[in-house]
Amino acid sequence: MTAISLRGIRGGVGTSSTLAALGYALHELGQKVLVVDMCPENVLGLHFNLDLAPSGGWARATLDQQPWQQQAWSVLPGLCVLPYGQLDIAEHSQLDALLLESPQLWSKRQASLADAYDWVLFDLPQRLQGHVTNPHCDQSIIVLNADAACHVLLQSEPMGSALFLVNRYDPGSQLERDLALLWEHRYASSWVPVNLHADEAMGEALACREPVGRYAPGSLIAQDIISLASWCLLRARRLE
Repeated sequence: MTAISLRGIRGGVGTSSTLAALGYALHELGQKVLVVDMCPENVLGLHFNLDLAPSGGWARATLDQQPWQQQAWSVLPGLCVLPYGQLDIAEHSQLDALLLESPQLWSKRQASLADAYDWVLFDLPQRLQGHVTNPHCDQSIIVLNADAACHVLLQSEPMGSALFLVNRYDPGSQLERDLALLWEHRYASSWVPVNLHADEAMGEALACREPVGRYAPGSLIAQDIISLASWCLLRARRLE
């Protein structure tokens, strides 16, 4: 089983929609996929027609010492989503402290999922360090928009082994073309070689509460996501 995490370099870059679309694309390529929402906002589930902030979820079950596996929702055979659940602010901090104190918690959970899934994808939050660091992932991807704010934040981003992925790319923008070329040159060894184009279909898909590949399979962004999923499959095979 391969584990991947996606985290935005800042809020609003389209991380959850990208992860939902990637999970669906991997499933369309014949993979068994679990997508996990690590974010208290519970946005990921909206892409799979779940209620916002469902009462159940892995976070709620963890604090209540209930079986967390039973909180997963089957979207399609071989495609499941594990929501976060409803917690108040104090409980967010309590859970984050627990994740920091138990760094192997999600590693053990992932091991228990290995026979059921080929891929597990984690949608990571901006903050809450325990939530960000607890999942053990074969690859971490940082999502960027080609804008000045992301460029500034990228200068202080620890390199480590993370990869960088440009989302909402507009090739008609001179600034975006320049930034993408600069980043690709500067971070060549950490660059995902697929730019995800800006496409209204992505926003429409969320409005219809579907991943974009299901809502508009012929759209430009759906084809980009298929390319990304294919690249992830090839990379996973090379790392085996």
